Amino acid sequence: MLWLIIGLVLGAAVYWLVTTEKVKLTWYEWVLALLGVILLLIAIQNYSASQVELEPRAGGFLLLLIGLPGLILAAVAGVLAFLRAKKA
Repeated sequence: MLWLIIGLVLGAAVYWLVTTEKVKLTWYEWVLALLGVILLLIAIQNYSASQVELEPRAGGFLLLLIGLPGLILAAVAGVLAFLRAKKA
């Protein structure tokens, strides 16, 4: 059920980004955002699988190791798009 909700939210976000006139992303912002989202999804999957296998320490470590760079990449893409839209 978690992956269904995540898929619906991501699909709605991508649809809004593609169809809106307010936000225009450049190719490198798309790449940064995509890499960030992929890393975040991998981190969520690893964390939930580690919790199921009763390895909470490994789950937290993988969440930090994989999720933090994904969050940084996604945030950089968002900030770049925001600054470019604010300047225009």
